Amino acid sequence: MRSFLVLYFSFNLILSAFYIDVRINANTTSRALPIITYFESGTFQIDKYHEKTCDKAYVNGHYYTDKAPLPTYMVLPFFGILKSLGLITPDKNGSLFGSHIYILGGFLTASLPFALLMLMVFKRLRQPNYTVSPVFLSMLPFYSSFIFLFAGTFFAHIMSGMFLTFAYISYKQESHLLSGMFAGLSFLCEFNLAVIFFIWGLLLIFRLRRIKPAVIFAAGILPSVIFILIYNYTFTGSPFAMLYKFHNFEEVHTGYGFAAPSLKSVWGLSLSWYKGLLFYSPFLVLVLVAALKKFEPGKMRSFISHPLVLGNAVYFFFISSYFAWWGGWTQGPRFLLAPAMLLTFEGILFVAKQKIPVILFWLLTFFGLAITFLSKITVVYSVPTDISNPMTDLVIPHVVSGKFNENNILTMMTGTNPAFSAVIFFALFAATVIGLELWHRRLRRIGDFQPVNRSESYFS
Repeated sequence: MRSFLVLYFSFNLILSAFYIDVRINANTTSRALPIITYFESGTFQIDKYHEKTCDKAYVNGHYYTDKAPLPTYMVLPFFGILKSLGLITPDKNGSLFGSHIYILGGFLTASLPFALLMLMVFKRLRQPNYTVSPVFLSMLPFYSSFIFLFAGTFFAHIMSGMFLTFAYISYKQESHLLSGMFAGLSFLCEFNLAVIFFIWGLLLIFRLRRIKPAVIFAAGILPSVIFILIYNYTFTGSPFAMLYKFHNFEEVHTGYGFAAPSLKSVWGLSLSWYKGLLFYSPFLVLVLVAALKKFEPGKMRSFISHPLVLGNAVYFFFISSYFAWWGGWTQGPRFLLAPAMLLTFEGILFVAKQKIPVILFWLLTFFGLAITFLSKITVVYSVPTDISNPMTDLVIPHVVSGKFNENNILTMMTGTNPAFSAVIFFALFAATVIGLELWHRRLRRIGDFQPVNRSESYFS
């Protein structure tokens, strides 16, 4: 079984990194530039390259990244190691800026967490009597979600979603200190997620009728809070003034860009084909159907106060109140990506225990795969804000006209035609899913398939 798990993880890692994002995007570039300037001149000031991104803060005459710092700082030592080994070298002008920083950042902060979460959920599905095979159930909901579009990109959302999921796992197991520690790491990847953790802390008090668990949870978060206070003071001169406040967008200078949710933003982030969560993560429709079938009116209060429900509901309306709730040039509701990862992870475990209509699972899966795969081989996540229906207005026209994504390992390494690379990717994905499923069935037949002890910790 160990060999199976190794190959399960390895092939999913290859698939998640096959389309590696090296385009100069404002968001990814903002995270990459401090690493470049640090190894060029020993400073995190990005003055030399600031024109490459509009996502930046201007403080006391210097430019800095405005992003949450953890993804950048996690990639920084690996960049330094590769540079010391001579695998990363400056160009003829002495610049270290290049595609390597995007490849390294995308792999470490997105591809690895993406593959790891699927492995974790598969290990929890090692039971022989599910309606849908554990291989299909652990992989397809992630690949058929807009989550997959950000695998292989140097954004923070997949890493923050991984830590958010770890925090929730520990929260369920009442490991409150560990939960707080993961929550703090998630916060250092994506500041907005503090809203969810605040709700979780309150629920610990009101549900358990004790303050000690909440204090322990907060103690776990405290090191990350201290870190960000020092970080803020270092760059802005105030521990309570984040770099994002100094963004060149005027809207964020008041209330960091938050006001009140609108019907347009709520609809746009929930059901619309513009940025709707249920449209771009259709597996969550199945989770919702399964939850409604299990719902008991007499337990409404318990349902609403559940940390997975209340925390994500409050966060949803919080993002709906942001001036740029649509997330800029993006495919799907980018700001909801981390909660979408948690909901998908927990949703798989929940749906696996229910009698679900298999036909609905496959319909939603193929619908989601069509969206994500066609987007991945063309525009990936790069969709202009004013495109109201990205699939019909942008993605499908790109497929028809043959404008395929060149940012894939095969094309970058061998110069292969991007259209042919797309065919290879489809074939590799199909072979991986089918091959793992056939091997999994064989392991079950020969008895090398032991159920997981449900009391076993994820982190043991």
